[in-house]
Amino acid sequence: MPERIMPGLGLRAFYDPGQRNWGTSLSEDLRRLSALVQARATSRTTPLPATGSMGQMLIVPAAAGPNANALALWDQSPAGAAAWVYLTPQEGWQVWLADEARHVRFAAGAWVEVPRPGIVRIRTLTATSHTLEAVDLGSIIETTGSSAVTVTIPPEATVPFEFGALINVTQVGAGVATVAAAAGVSLNGVVGGSVAVDGQWSGVALVKRGADAWIIQGALAGAVA
Repeated sequence: MPERIMPGLGLRAFYDPGQRNWGTSLSEDLRRLSALVQARATSRTTPLPATGSMGQMLIVPAAAGPNANALALWDQSPAGAAAWVYLTPQEGWQVWLADEARHVRFAAGAWVEVPRPGIVRIRTLTATSHTLEAVDLGSIIETTGSSAVTVTIPPEATVPFEFGALINVTQVGAGVATVAAAAGVSLNGVVGGSVAVDGQWSGVALVKRGADAWIIQGALAGAVA
């Protein structure tokens, strides 16, 4: 039976009898298995040093360019010298981050925090516009500026939030916060609808109830239109 890639972690198996270099493949797969079972990394924001320490593992920062978001492990390279070995993340991989003391999960092309019971992440928004993204899931978005700000719900084709996804928006600053549905997205049954939050220190909850269909509830300045 010829060698093939197994589902899940992508390990190789079923080596041909007498296959050359099967030990190399086995060693690389054991390294992959060791890194991913109860995976632990020191950081996802620290730039990779030119030289690491044996067994050190980090997540390459998202803005790093080459190998962004990959798991980087300092180990022996195929050439025999110590070097960074990169593991390309797959949807659903989960890693414990030592510097943040939390788990993150790879979803929709980014590492996002795994929700912890009773803890809600607060995201501060200083810009005048923001389109919801995967990292907003389960969080409270606080608008803090003095200028008006619009929070846009993207179409499912752009950001595939699961049904039941919950995101809160709170207007902390004086600038009026408005929640708007993108073209083709309904908000309280109104396609492309929008509504303002009812003033400073007011908040609303956004829940995805279906494909490109969201509900907004809370302190609204009026009806969705």
